[in-house]
Amino acid sequence: MTQHNQATAPGGYDPALGGLDQIQPLDVVAMLRVLWHGKWLILCATLLMVILAGYYAFRVATPQYEAVATIQLEGATDPLGGADQAVVDDAALNTKVALVTSNAVLAQVVSRLDLLSDPELNRYLTAQSPWSFRNLRTQARHLLAGTTPQAPSDTAIHEKTIQNLRGLLTVSRKSDTYILHIRARSGDPDKAALLANRTAQEFLTHTQALQAQARVEADVWLQSRITELRGQIETQEMQIAALIATAQLQQDRGLDTLSAQILAADQDLTEARNALAMLEIAPDSGSARNTAEMAQMERRITDLAASKERLSAQLSVQSAGLAQLHQLQLQTDATRQLYQTFLGRLHENRMQQGLGTPQAQRIAPATEGSYIGPRKMLILAIAAMLGAAIGVLLVIIRHNMRKGIIDARGLRAATGLPILAQFSTRSMRPLRRGARAFPLSPQSDLSQAAQALNTALALATRSNPAQVILSTSSIQAEGKSEHALLLAQTMARAGKRVLVIGADENDRQLATWLSADVVQAAQANWNTPDAQTHSAALGADILMLPPAKERQGVVIGDDLLRRLEGLRKRYDHIIIDGPPVLLTPFARLLAAHADAIIYAVRWSTTPQDILQRGLEALAETGCPATGLILSKVNLRKMRKLSNDPYVSMLQTAHT
Repeated sequence: MTQHNQATAPGGYDPALGGLDQIQPLDVVAMLRVLWHGKWLILCATLLMVILAGYYAFRVATPQYEAVATIQLEGATDPLGGADQAVVDDAALNTKVALVTSNAVLAQVVSRLDLLSDPELNRYLTAQSPWSFRNLRTQARHLLAGTTPQAPSDTAIHEKTIQNLRGLLTVSRKSDTYILHIRARSGDPDKAALLANRTAQEFLTHTQALQAQARVEADVWLQSRITELRGQIETQEMQIAALIATAQLQQDRGLDTLSAQILAADQDLTEARNALAMLEIAPDSGSARNTAEMAQMERRITDLAASKERLSAQLSVQSAGLAQLHQLQLQTDATRQLYQTFLGRLHENRMQQGLGTPQAQRIAPATEGSYIGPRKMLILAIAAMLGAAIGVLLVIIRHNMRKGIIDARGLRAATGLPILAQFSTRSMRPLRRGARAFPLSPQSDLSQAAQALNTALALATRSNPAQVILSTSSIQAEGKSEHALLLAQTMARAGKRVLVIGADENDRQLATWLSADVVQAAQANWNTPDAQTHSAALGADILMLPPAKERQGVVIGDDLLRRLEGLRKRYDHIIIDGPPVLLTPFARLLAAHADAIIYAVRWSTTPQDILQRGLEALAETGCPATGLILSKVNLRKMRKLSNDPYVSMLQTAHT
């Protein structure tokens, strides 16, 4: 019964962790190493973006010039509020800013400068390529809307020209000032200055026209209001005269006299009533004389009371009339004051119309435009940063899409199996000579690597030395045949009797490392028991499966397994170059009769999922791989890609 070394299950499952993967910390050094390895890709992407940006900036982009015209705004005088009351709030100033690029102003600029015939402003004058972005965009718009392209009307062309002109203008106001800056851009420095100055001039003209119109409207309104107030004053004065005439009103001194007379009459009435009371209680109240005096006193009291009532009524009438008179006088004075105010404003408004005082003036006309773009160095800098970012992204994508193993530590972490050896592409260069490569020099790097493999295999199987060794892999071209031959030569040099069996009938790679005579003899001797072919260059016997057309219905697998028991007695080691595990079940059948299984993994090429599937297929049959061989390693690239600190000390093989 054959035994196999047990190893950790593929995938690195650790029962102590409960089946959960630990979160690995961010390895900044590894990230920098990956970026350093992709430095040429980053550099190429950066150079490409810089070249494209430079071509655009220096060849394609149209130079742009900017000219600035400066305007000073006065306080926006309200025609109805007087010259000393100015509207200086931000809303009024922002309205002025918006007025500069209004259609009314820009239409005059287009007309004055005949911009409809300027291709820079009227882009309909320039023939568009069918593949231009503008034409494609227009076609897409019509396609989505379900309409057909039509020639633009004169009105549409005029509006589009105004819109293009507005796009070339920028109006700004300096904070906390009345200064407006009108900036115009153009591909021609002189045209930029012309556009800025003409826009400023048309804005001033339009503003003065609006102010003149406002003053005319204010004049009409003030004139009508003055006429209305004059009529009110005349009506109120007539009412005052009529009230004085009808009520015979006295002045305030006359009212004081009436008040004094009422007080005197009230005092006399009181004295008369007191005298009457004294007569009524006199001792001789019943005499004729007393009676006559009492009658006379009663008549006096009646006369005094009537006089008081008459005076009080007269005072009441005079007071009411005088209050009404004062009210009418106040209203008349207020109307007269408002009349005088409006009359003064009317005269002031007419004076300003005569003087034509502007509320804005151009204090600094635009000169020749200065260069503003494209900012070539900025474009190149942005392109360089963008190219570097794209290069880094490509490096990261390439690194993440890399499915192969890049170092022994990663391979062991991914599979949990020991790494028996690593073969570099440089050490395997002698094998390019084919059959002439053998025998290898004992001092060569490849021989040293094979010796390391033999030692590692012996250590891995020291509890149960391996006699039958299967060399296999997940898929073809992993280096399994080379490993079998190198291990056979190393064992043969140690004085062992070694047999190499070529059991991969679908891969004739093993035949390329042996001479044609040896291969033909090894295939011919298959049907001859105990008649193996010896290879002097290899120092071992060779037995190879014959081609399928020569088998004559014999099941080669069954025949080979029957022979293994007899071959074990004749050879110290039997090395089987088996087929890939994932391509045929014959490899698993051979694994069940092998004492050790060396599994080839091609560096940075074999996908990890393919590797895991192959190892799982062996584990399911109860014959896990003894160890792995990382083959065809590019040492220079591995030192750049790997974050293993021992990679830099790696020689041809590492056990």
